[in-house]
Amino acid sequence: MSNATNLSPNELLNDELTFDLVQTAHGDWIIPALNGLHFGTNDVSPSPPSESFAQSVLKRHFSHRLHKEDCLFVIVGSDSGQLIHYVQSHQPLPRGSRWVFIEPAPIAHILSAQPEIAKQLDDYVHLITPDQWPETARLLLLDDYFRVGGVVFERSLAALDHTTPVYLELAGELDAELSSRRYITTANLGKLPFIKAQLGNIPNFFAHLVPLKGIFQGKKALILAGGPSLDLEIDWIKANRDRLFLIAVSRISARLLATGIHPDLIATVDPHPISLTVSRQMFDFPPNTILVSGNHAYPGITNRWPHKILYTDNLLPWNEKQDRKTSGDDDKAPLNPIDNLTSTGPTVTHTCVMLAAYLGFTEVAFAGLDLCHSPEGQTHAKGSSEASSGPLLDYTAVKVTTNQGDTAWTTPDYFAGIDMMRILASHLAQKGVRLINPSRHGAVIPGVTFKPLDEIDWSTEPFDRTPLDEVLSYSSEDRRKHLDHVSEALKQMNEDLGKIEVLAQLAIEANHAFFRMVNPARQALHQRRIRAIDRFMRHRLTEAEELVRAVAQHELIATDIPHDFFALDAKQAENLTHRFYDAIRRGAQFLRTLFPNLEYRLHTRQLELDDTTPSQEILERYEQGDETERVLWLKTSRNLAEQVVAHAEAHYERKITDMIAADRERNQARRAPKASLRLAEMYFSQHNLVALQALEHALSVHPDQTQAAPYGAYLKGLQAELGHKLVNAMSAYEDVLNHASTEHDTTLLEHCLLRIASVSLTLGNPEQANQALDMASALNPGHWLLSAKLATLRNDDTHAVEAYANYLTLFPGDHQRILMLAELFNRLRSTEGIRQCMELANYCAPAEKAKLLNELGTLLHQLNMS
Repeated sequence: MSNATNLSPNELLNDELTFDLVQTAHGDWIIPALNGLHFGTNDVSPSPPSESFAQSVLKRHFSHRLHKEDCLFVIVGSDSGQLIHYVQSHQPLPRGSRWVFIEPAPIAHILSAQPEIAKQLDDYVHLITPDQWPETARLLLLDDYFRVGGVVFERSLAALDHTTPVYLELAGELDAELSSRRYITTANLGKLPFIKAQLGNIPNFFAHLVPLKGIFQGKKALILAGGPSLDLEIDWIKANRDRLFLIAVSRISARLLATGIHPDLIATVDPHPISLTVSRQMFDFPPNTILVSGNHAYPGITNRWPHKILYTDNLLPWNEKQDRKTSGDDDKAPLNPIDNLTSTGPTVTHTCVMLAAYLGFTEVAFAGLDLCHSPEGQTHAKGSSEASSGPLLDYTAVKVTTNQGDTAWTTPDYFAGIDMMRILASHLAQKGVRLINPSRHGAVIPGVTFKPLDEIDWSTEPFDRTPLDEVLSYSSEDRRKHLDHVSEALKQMNEDLGKIEVLAQLAIEANHAFFRMVNPARQALHQRRIRAIDRFMRHRLTEAEELVRAVAQHELIATDIPHDFFALDAKQAENLTHRFYDAIRRGAQFLRTLFPNLEYRLHTRQLELDDTTPSQEILERYEQGDETERVLWLKTSRNLAEQVVAHAEAHYERKITDMIAADRERNQARRAPKASLRLAEMYFSQHNLVALQALEHALSVHPDQTQAAPYGAYLKGLQAELGHKLVNAMSAYEDVLNHASTEHDTTLLEHCLLRIASVSLTLGNPEQANQALDMASALNPGHWLLSAKLATLRNDDTHAVEAYANYLTLFPGDHQRILMLAELFNRLRSTEGIRQCMELANYCAPAEKAKLLNELGTLLHQLNMS
């Protein structure tokens, strides 16, 4: 008993981290400390006879996610090497892809020393330690893979279940690094969703921001962002509304409307449908609120907006011909405005900053600029779908300092936003523009001054926005001319895209004929034809070629990756050239599918300007053009009765309801209480009491307290342990056991039982610790080793035998534990038990089998002779 009493909990629990490869009852070689939960089960495998149990488990989880072309897969953990087998079993490997498995050094060295694993490591599949990652990332062209959207970050099953603090740290650091590098590398790349949205917005855009440049020179503006600190400032903003020029992000519309605050400008830039979902209340603002839309904002928003719109950047997603830009003929004036506001940064708030500076404001303050989580764990202000779903509980934590000196946490994308805001502040400071953030809980941003809102020297007079309203005055005739001009440009582009498609097909055929030696005498002709096609597209179809290349950018860059890192042979050269022109051809084909709808919607806009066009005809066109959200514009413009637009409005409501449901599911998944467990374990391993307190507080305000309560109790227990209040910790852990669901909270129960075992040992109650370990082992069989070790130290040989037997039933290839069990049988004088141990030797590695049988034979002989 004294041995168990003197054993420290860390000594016992670290026994779980002995990384030995053993054979399971299914014949898989695994490390039970990492994958006992996943591959150590008595379940009958549904896989075909040729597929191992472990491989069938991996197949169910990963499916085809790890086998895509032109990807660099960065994977934390390798599931005892089984994931390496899984990748290599799908031959031939997808072209252009590489796999990097990152394991802590002790595990990586054990696995790479196994011949069966070592022979599967090559130029394509790598097993490395964390310190080898920077050099490996450089050699495998990480940034190039980012440029083709091909970097895929995955966690192995072991890393997902965070069995060790090492995996927690490693996964967090990699996720943060990859998120940051992804933004830095791809910030300036044109992507298909952005171009598609930009094209979709063309029928809705007329007025840009150029006439407004500098109209509010020397004045102050207030930007309303979406962070939780907005709730602390909202009353002051309402009380001082008439003195302020307000620029708001669209996602806080519900909060502003509920408070009675109507911004002067409201901004949106996101090209994805979720932008409409989170901003759907914005359409209730009155006519004096003007929408500033990024040229690639989600078209569903610009379709529905019933008031004035201003757009940023270029109207057309291609550069117009130089002769048109320099022409003095108004009819041929460029459609893309010269010197328009340029959007920048990863969030709409960054665009708002550029907008304020563009309008001439020299002092720009924020409300709701946090770029980190509030003390309650919230990421967004009240009224947002995120806030109503509860605090964010599943994220890669990056530590930042707040303006009042506290520690807060943020996500990698927000961390990149902090850095971009720093760059913006530095850039604007050179132009005499000062940025101020009044949020005490906001992240410190170099170059952005912290000062409370009521300490800023705001004008005592009402803000005069007359210059803005006077400039934004234009007639229906101006709009008609604009629509005619746009229609001509789109028709010309559609024709040119058709020519690009034909030329790309001719290049494919010439490439095939050249490499296949269809007619050797015509080799030079085929080569000249390809070069002529390139020249014609580049010099005669410049705008169309640029547009197609932008759409097909990822695929085109992929053809530049040195897939095999060797000189290309003829077949490889033919294939890459084929992929290049095929990407051009398919890009042109895709774009041409968009133009009929564009032309249809342009004609609808022309009919909207004609008062003689019946409203019913326009409503029917909205449905035909798949833009029923546009009904609000028509209703507002023509002052139509509700019953006239009821059918089209109902169609829109069905669409938005489905989008809201999808958004709610997305938010709840990352805010489910069980998602907090990963962070809890990481903070506990770091002895980070402050972070644990913040996480517990976040759970205490979670909208679903039934699910959150056991996780909150677990966090109380962890904090009590760090504070050496072990009796309080045990009380908290008992609350977990009493309230957690055995169906939904299995991992929580497992972790809680391990903590109970640790605390019980510290309190000098090893028998209770053993009981807790037995219960944990029923959830994760890898823990039977802990139970057996503790029972042995307690001199409870019968208990130890039972624990080892349970373990070896699932992992019969563990020669060390077979010998430990045999020694227990020897103490219990059971020859039958030792004989049963000898039967398990067939599961052990050949190098260990003979030695084990010899030792077991010696024990049996000694027992028989005594």
